[in-house]
Amino acid sequence: MKQRNPFAQYWANVWAGIATTFIGMKLTLGYFFDYVLFRKTFTMRYPEERPVVPEGYRGRHKLDEKSCIVCQQCAKACPVDAIVIEAVGRGKDAMLTRFTVDYGKCLFCSLCTEACSQSSITMTKEYDLAEYSRQAEVRSLIKLKTPEQIKAHEAMLAQKEAEKKAKLEAAKKAEAEKKAAEAAAAEKKPEQPGGNGNQN
Repeated sequence: MKQRNPFAQYWANVWAGIATTFIGMKLTLGYFFDYVLFRKTFTMRYPEERPVVPEGYRGRHKLDEKSCIVCQQCAKACPVDAIVIEAVGRGKDAMLTRFTVDYGKCLFCSLCTEACSQSSITMTKEYDLAEYSRQAEVRSLIKLKTPEQIKAHEAMLAQKEAEKKAKLEAAKKAEAEKKAAEAAAAEKKPEQPGGNGNQN
């Protein structure tokens, strides 16, 4: 690529600086005269006035607790470890006991929603997340469970596990009985007469 003459490059840079400054000042002066002549204001009186949130805005998270299978993929995808998940049980039998997002860390990158295979976690249009402390920025996305609810769920899981073991043991016992019956039948089976005897 052909290099530009240093003298010409210098004046090109000066002109670019003048042109971009003029464009910026034109915009500023336009707003200035709009206010002076027409009393047109551009400041929103928040919170009485609320902005129109566009589609695709990435705000606070929302979790569908019923469809969540506690695969932890959203927490693993988070680049700043803002998501913390705790549960009792696994898969469809899991009960979430903790699902928090630290909005003091969150980048609102939406990688957690892309990693979720069940589409359980989504991002809403809620933008007002201001708090007075860092601890308050850690928000739960689920209903808090009582100790009684957790104990009841643990008892249900234990019962399911016991039933599963009982079915497995019954299947093994039935298989062993079947093999024993087949072996006993083979022993009692009469011998077939041989074909080498003398014929009269």
